[in-house]
Amino acid sequence: MGTPLRRCVGSARFDIEAHEAEVSDFPAQPSQPDGLSRMCKVHWKAYTAGLRKDALARETSEARPDVEGSASGPDAAARKTKKATARAKATRQRTPSANAAELERAEALISEVDALPAGQALRRVGEDDVQAAFEVSAAGRGTSEATA
Repeated sequence: MGTPLRRCVGSARFDIEAHEAEVSDFPAQPSQPDGLSRMCKVHWKAYTAGLRKDALARETSEARPDVEGSASGPDAAARKTKKATARAKATRQRTPSANAAELERAEALISEVDALPAGQALRRVGEDDVQAAFEVSAAGRGTSEATA
């Protein structure tokens, strides 16, 4: 009886033909039911190299809009929308709030209270001015604590 064989699934995208190979040619893949990869080692390396080349080509075409096909079509529109959304979000995060000075004072007070010995800090946290500082701080960071 010969060595046991297993089917390497191949990849049509990268012109890798499916074939039979020895079980020892397959790397371990814990997520698979039998613990072995679906591709042999040689073809897995070719497949991942192809994925890397495709990713690099995509990055290059996105960086250079003059490359044919990269600046048109539904994928390009989706990329532009995603980039615009990311830029808008980054801008919102950098924009200081209208109450930046008040927020700074609140954060300073909270830091002072944090620096106190435990017993004093505990008493101080319950006082109205510190509670107000917590609310200002939470509102300035956009957390839901300010509305609770």
